[in-house]
Amino acid sequence: MVEQLKPHHLKCQSVDIAPYVLLPGDPGRAEMVAGKYLKDARLVSDFRGLVSYTGRYEDIPVSVVTTGMGCPSADIVLEELRMLGVKTVIRIGTCGAIQKDISPGRIIIPNGAVPLCGILRAYGLEPLPPVPDYTVLRAIVDSAYALKKEYSVGIIATSDAFYREIPQAREWEDKNVLAFEMECAGLFSLGLVRRVRVGAVLVATGNILYGEQVMETEEIALAIEDEVQIALDAVRRLDEGKEHDR
Repeated sequence: MVEQLKPHHLKCQSVDIAPYVLLPGDPGRAEMVAGKYLKDARLVSDFRGLVSYTGRYEDIPVSVVTTGMGCPSADIVLEELRMLGVKTVIRIGTCGAIQKDISPGRIIIPNGAVPLCGILRAYGLEPLPPVPDYTVLRAIVDSAYALKKEYSVGIIATSDAFYREIPQAREWEDKNVLAFEMECAGLFSLGLVRRVRVGAVLVATGNILYGEQVMETEEIALAIEDEVQIALDAVRRLDEGKEHDR
């Protein structure tokens, strides 16, 4: 495969992007993270809805880059971040719970993703299990625990078809899959072969089988802030070198 060395969608240089990147799907969430949690944040790219900011968190350079919706868009962003020299990314996103005991606003930390998506075939990655980088996963779990946030760790599913998730969810509920979303399997698998450390922390914005699929409440807004705090604390742990494979 011919290497694509020049990013076509992130209109910035490697000096503009930090080694640690948070990946929300929503441009508005990227703006919120930059404005509320990063010092001296500046807009470094804004093209086709892929908004990118870079600032500092406790003097650690951190970028927040929008992925858009779905694996194809998210994997374009991950490919281009790798071209820019990024080695660690954490998806900060939302999902729809499918287990009856998971209420909206719950933090979910995926330790794997069922790939109900097509992009793994395009990359020849179907034999590989879509799992996060262990070092990043552990940093996220340790941060959630230290910050005293309520969270669940488990398998999620990544779907290509938002409006087909209800029938898909019925098939996976009894297999103890916690939730559905649209990006993690692609990011986890591509991270493995591109040697980018990828992890994720999600907020359940609804329950696909036992309530509304997507809700917008104050509780969920606060939970999204919790996931941002968890992700940034995980970055701090990773930067300090306290989290490593043993």
